Amino acid sequence: MIALEQSLVDIRHLQHNIAYNKIARIHKYWSRKPWHVIQHYILQYSRPQSVVLDPFCGSGSVSLECVLNNRQFIGYDLNPVAIFITENILSLDFDSALFDQEMAILTSALKAQIMDLYKIEQSYILYLIKGKKNSKNYNCVTGDFQFEHKCNITLPDELINQKFTMPSDLTFPDKTFPTKFYKDRFSYKGVQNVSDFFSSRNLIALAMLYNFIQQSDFYYKNLLILAFSNTLLHVSKLKAENVRPLSVNNFWIPDDFIEENVWWRFADRVQNLKIAKQLIHQRQRAKNIETTQFQLFNKSSLELAEIADASIDYLITDPPYGEAIQYSELSFIWNCWLQQDYDIQNEVIINPVQNKGLKEFHSQVETFIKHAKRVLKKDAFFTLCFQNKEVKIWLGIIQSIKNYGFVLHDVKIFDTFGTPYNKHWAKFSPKSDLYVTFKNTDSTYPQPTETIESSQIISQISQNFEHKPFDLYKGYDLFVASVIQQIFDNKLIAEADKLDLKGIITLFEQEQAHGTLPKRHSDYLQGQFFV
Repeated sequence: MIALEQSLVDIRHLQHNIAYNKIARIHKYWSRKPWHVIQHYILQYSRPQSVVLDPFCGSGSVSLECVLNNRQFIGYDLNPVAIFITENILSLDFDSALFDQEMAILTSALKAQIMDLYKIEQSYILYLIKGKKNSKNYNCVTGDFQFEHKCNITLPDELINQKFTMPSDLTFPDKTFPTKFYKDRFSYKGVQNVSDFFSSRNLIALAMLYNFIQQSDFYYKNLLILAFSNTLLHVSKLKAENVRPLSVNNFWIPDDFIEENVWWRFADRVQNLKIAKQLIHQRQRAKNIETTQFQLFNKSSLELAEIADASIDYLITDPPYGEAIQYSELSFIWNCWLQQDYDIQNEVIINPVQNKGLKEFHSQVETFIKHAKRVLKKDAFFTLCFQNKEVKIWLGIIQSIKNYGFVLHDVKIFDTFGTPYNKHWAKFSPKSDLYVTFKNTDSTYPQPTETIESSQIISQISQNFEHKPFDLYKGYDLFVASVIQQIFDNKLIAEADKLDLKGIITLFEQEQAHGTLPKRHSDYLQGQFFV
């Protein structure tokens, strides 16, 4: 029977924290975790000056909460853009006045030139919808480049399809996409190079910004490059009126894409970054954090060679979700402009083009767990933040952790951060994350002798919620949480590897049809834990 208890995290007044939204949107990245949940785990499982490790640090959610709570942080990530984002987030030296001065210099040098590219009579294009169905644009009608007054006008075809010639004195990085790209939804439209994702006008505007920032000696040069990088996808052909770039986790170009004003978007990204850095600085001052101690490695986490044995006080990480998010592919445009290469040989992923299937993925994860075991102190804790809609992915990971002598401490469910496309529009997509915490021991387990059927687990969960609110689409999370418990109770799960999110929800729907479960949706599971 699954026991339910209320989480210690009080999230009611934090779920819509606008300040955190600004920080999280310093640069687009995937699978960000709510800061207050991460902070709770760091405070619960480590102490001031403890050494905390995140071997898949992504865009720095864990790292920031570590340094702002007086922990020493070590982070690894194979993705260069992830390390670049994290470095800039963790740099707590921020002078708003100096940042404004440098942005003013850039503005004075480039704004008028870039805006001239978008000028039509006395107006400036804010964004233009191009494609098979639409030919209209929303534009600014004032002459001082302010976007406060907008109107819709229809443009003639010659203005919509106008071609611009790149000035000879401008340079920009322009890689050709690999001929084999697992999530290729663009080459059929003639896209071969990174530059093909941008209109000729936007490519010129980007090149102007890129050259000026790269050649500058600004103190906050890297922050401006970060804002520039966070502009790229918004001004590409990946954006449409109802589609945000990479919302479907691949480079899909809508038939009716938006050509967005580069200066307007860049200025918006700069302002967002400035506010985020100010908010981080405020938190730093409120917590009396004078200095930060962190190390970042743009390396694979499959060795952790830079870390001594039994030197880590707490490990918390969010590893890749199998094949759901192809990090190296989806970061290709960013890393091109940052002039960085992604070494995919050790990328922990399921990707047929890289000849990495489920077997290879589990093998890589097991290698990571082996080194996690090595670097963690005895009786220290390891929290795995993870989600996958296939039970077989979970089974391999959890079994490897068990094989290395960890014991299960707890399993909690929390909603994912933000409003991703899949969360709201894809029926059979995970809506929350599981936080599974283990203790580093030298436990050994006998061979399982008892087998439990998936239907039994479904029945147990249904009985628990017979008279309580139940969110049908959290049923999968409950099922996985129970499976994890059963594995550590030394039981085999019959044919669980054949089940996925869709199949589990279908089983719960059958329970509802039989009247066992109430047909009500609820956030009842938020912050609950099992074990």
